[in-house]
Amino acid sequence: MENTGKRCPGCRRESCAGCGIFQKLNTNKQLRVQFPEGFQIEPGEGLGVAFDVGTTTLAGMLWDLAEGRLLDAETAANPQAAFGADVISRIQGANESEEKLRQMQRLLVEKLEELVRRMLHRSLPEDNGKEGGGGKVKKAVAVGNTAMCEILLGIMPRGLSKAPFVPDYREGIRLKGERLGFRLLQDAEIIVPPPIGGYVGADALAVYCYVNYMQEKAPVLTVDIGTNGEILLQKGKEKYACSVAAGPALEGGAVSCGMRAAKGAIDMVSLTGRFPMTDIGCRVIGKEKPTGICGSGLVDALAVLYQWGVLDSTGYMRSEKEAREAGTPEKLCRRIETEGKERKFLLTDKTSPVYLRQEDVRHLQLAVGAIGAGIELLLKKADMRLEELGRIYLAGAFGCYLDIESSIAIGLFPDAQEKLWQAGNLAGTGASMVLLSDRALQELEKESGEFAHIELAGEKEFEEQFLGHMNFPLQK
Repeated sequence: MENTGKRCPGCRRESCAGCGIFQKLNTNKQLRVQFPEGFQIEPGEGLGVAFDVGTTTLAGMLWDLAEGRLLDAETAANPQAAFGADVISRIQGANESEEKLRQMQRLLVEKLEELVRRMLHRSLPEDNGKEGGGGKVKKAVAVGNTAMCEILLGIMPRGLSKAPFVPDYREGIRLKGERLGFRLLQDAEIIVPPPIGGYVGADALAVYCYVNYMQEKAPVLTVDIGTNGEILLQKGKEKYACSVAAGPALEGGAVSCGMRAAKGAIDMVSLTGRFPMTDIGCRVIGKEKPTGICGSGLVDALAVLYQWGVLDSTGYMRSEKEAREAGTPEKLCRRIETEGKERKFLLTDKTSPVYLRQEDVRHLQLAVGAIGAGIELLLKKADMRLEELGRIYLAGAFGCYLDIESSIAIGLFPDAQEKLWQAGNLAGTGASMVLLSDRALQELEKESGEFAHIELAGEKEFEEQFLGHMNFPLQK
């Protein structure tokens, strides 16, 4: 990363020049992506779009191919959520019938085109006629987990539905937009890079594209957290990859008051006042009345409630009486409510109530356990210890907004704060590198087959590690 001598207004690091937080804090015209020093743009003609097709969230970046300049960026919820919140539900839906597969593909294509229209509308107001500047988009690169890419391509994901869980396409694919049902981008070349393995898709390969160009000397671990999380490990010429079913909880899904990081979402939870008058304080996006809580707020909430005895190390939520006996501050105790068999904690005030429920804690623990177990098993496959890693990249917009101390406190990441690097949406950045350089694409197509893809479901130790990592680390 470029050292500018000034602190990033997002992550506050002096060495940052364009992380995901930086991008969110600036206007669209000031959006920027920081590529690794060794990356060279190959100038093209017209406009290009880089898509990051997530299970929960879609992101697009509009580029001037001639200048290699980012014009705009846009995000939206993946409309396929109607078919299920997780990857497995999408695979099952797409395999039901050709008609359902086409329906899922059409929903995705229409939403991706909607992102492009919004970006073109803001970037090219003079071209907002019938075509909305769509004819100027010459190329688009789409990355996502293997299931999302196959649905976009109209491929029935049969290989992903049963062991040994293999991709239904192996090579990178190039075709005209009209073949996938695009209208605005019907004449654009659509490029979908190859997957690494069954559930480790082109998005993970795009993340690798960025990290590989950073030319780290020591071994590097990369964790891209989403509904389907990918973990990559590079140790010299050795490359390892695995996928973990983190579920939608860390992105606000499958949680009673969960939501995306939008206006009204609690994105930070902390303590106010001194003991014994300690209480909960919540920051809300847009400074509006709270309507829910997003992923970063959920991680903070778990850490705070564990630290102050509302939760024990197993994730059990204590009753008001039990918490008081455990030494929890009185104001926090009063926020615990028990209704029959249900127990919940009030994060806000009663006028705009947002709760964290016992079942929400369990959903979050499943995600924490999966990621922790995945990291540990990948290190074991490479015959490595955590101490040998030079850096741990946290990829994805979600990873960029997380509080590192809260994440370590609940066991989401290893206790190695000095190694953790919040790098932003590396899948989107890697997709942009492929968009701007044919050489980058060719390298990825060659190296996609060099990974040792670890299928965790087939690992005897995974269940044991998974259950062990669900518990919160014992407090020091």
